[in-house]
Amino acid sequence: MQLTATSGSLTATASITVNPPANINVSGTVIGINLQPVASAPVVITSGGTNFSTTTNASGVFSVSGVTTPYDATVVTGNQSLIYKGLTRTDPTLVFLGVSPGVSRSASLSGTVLGGAGFPQPANHLTRVAFGSPEALDNATANTTTGAYNMGTISWFGPTTTTGNIHALQWLFDGTNLPTDYKGYGEKLGVALSDGGAFASQNVTMSGVSEATISGSVTLPAGYTLANKRMSVGFADRSLINVLSDSGASVSFAYTTPNITGATIQMQVTANNATGTSVITTKPGLAINATSVSIPLPAGSELSLPPNAATGVSNSTTFSYTPFSGGVHFVVFNGPGASPDYVVVTTASSTTIPNLSSVGLGLPASTVYSWSVVGAAPFATVDAAAGPGGWLAVFLGTAEGSRTQSTSRTFTTAP
Repeated sequence: MQLTATSGSLTATASITVNPPANINVSGTVIGINLQPVASAPVVITSGGTNFSTTTNASGVFSVSGVTTPYDATVVTGNQSLIYKGLTRTDPTLVFLGVSPGVSRSASLSGTVLGGAGFPQPANHLTRVAFGSPEALDNATANTTTGAYNMGTISWFGPTTTTGNIHALQWLFDGTNLPTDYKGYGEKLGVALSDGGAFASQNVTMSGVSEATISGSVTLPAGYTLANKRMSVGFADRSLINVLSDSGASVSFAYTTPNITGATIQMQVTANNATGTSVITTKPGLAINATSVSIPLPAGSELSLPPNAATGVSNSTTFSYTPFSGGVHFVVFNGPGASPDYVVVTTASSTTIPNLSSVGLGLPASTVYSWSVVGAAPFATVDAAAGPGGWLAVFLGTAEGSRTQSTSRTFTTAP
């Protein structure tokens, strides 16, 4: 393109090259919160005003070519839609807010814990047992008299067998239910469970274990009060043994931990404000003797507009809220019964209800809805939240991060 500018007797000419936006091929995956693929799910990619419609295959995979960035990705499952706004990555993982109806497996697991301070347990003692494998997690509390434990039905998805480990930990607690002395730890490795099986007599013998101390402090956002601090012992097979829940008001902590080779500590802190908004920050993978552990909590999102019980709401109504610092927002619109539900994933502090009439999820008239904002951090972009692990790892507690839940409001759609 050539431009010419003239002023009196002066003339200047310049050439300008306009490059069309590059196209990308998007090959993504849709999974449920159980990490299993969602098959046959409609997916709509909106790019430059054009909608590309496709469907996931049996592995939850979809592919669309000729996409310009940024683009929006909409997943439809039943009467629920999930819209990721402003994506640029070629390989998004889109998480459906429900359990994928994959092939479910189950088995029962039981046995007896031996050793430690013995059974019947002395007063103020507790013994907990955990099972962990790549596919399954479960836990139980041992009987105080016999040491017997029963995990009932352990469920998992995918293969017909799952192989993992059993861990047992016993401790003495004080009058505030905080551990003061660990009496024993034991493990049973390579326990294979098969679908439909009953695996009894999976006994675990504990031996003595020494102690260490983890210490640190919590930083609360303005206007928030501490609800509780939780500490769990984690193992490489993903299993966790919950050891304490401290509802004390102190933002500093120092807890006795078990000195188990290969074990780590997970800290989880919850705080609330006067409006009912909650924030949870999780720090997994801490050393058993870590010091100066810092756990900052960001302020959660607060709803701004429209006001509670608003009427005449349509697809052009703006919903606004305070941003969740360093995170993405899940703006959730829930309708009654079979009415469509909408979830918008965005870094912006406002959004509208998407018009999905083209996929049969139009906004019904004169219907009372509720809305709220869930947040996940740290994610600077929606691309990051849709990356490997992504926001789901924060919600499952397997990655360090924070999540928030706002209060909810209602509104009525236009007649």
